[in-house]
Amino acid sequence: MKSWHPPLILLAMILPGVIGFAAGGPGFGIMLAGFCLVGLVVIVLRLAPNDPIGMNQHPELVRRLLVVTTFPIEDPRTVERVADEIELSAVEPGTEVKLLAPASSTFLDRWATDLRAARRRAQRDLVISVASLTLTGVDAGAQVGDENLVYAVEDQLATYDATSVILISRENDRFEGSVEVLKKRLKPAFRHVVLASH
Repeated sequence: MKSWHPPLILLAMILPGVIGFAAGGPGFGIMLAGFCLVGLVVIVLRLAPNDPIGMNQHPELVRRLLVVTTFPIEDPRTVERVADEIELSAVEPGTEVKLLAPASSTFLDRWATDLRAARRRAQRDLVISVASLTLTGVDAGAQVGDENLVYAVEDQLATYDATSVILISRENDRFEGSVEVLKKRLKPAFRHVVLASH
């Protein structure tokens, strides 16, 4: 936000009401000011943030991977594919791998504002995924993130300075909009791997 934005927003909130009061009296002024406020709220809600996510990476940094998964990595074919994407053979001592699972909730969970079930499912998926990857030699940490994929990655990169972000999803997962946002806004290298649904 530029320094001249707040005064302009304040003017846009006050001016219609003043004009309405002068032109048609208090009732018309309040109505006009209300319409303008609703319009401003709609505009603000439709504006998507466009600032970069993460930090610029330097070649001398230790390799740190953030692997975002939308499902448990458990069957051998999926584990092998994920290990290939992590480039297991290129993993040097000191390389860090962190798994992130968004806490996807159901409509009823959201309606009841109960996100505990979603977090439990995500934690279960992460436990399975970490155990499966450990068998292939990948030592990974794990974190449950926000339901919104972009927010989950953004929150994680605020504290985890990843050099690369890999999103693992299945064919039937609907994340096209989030993937485009991540491609556009991420500073670390980004790859999206789509696996066949079983």
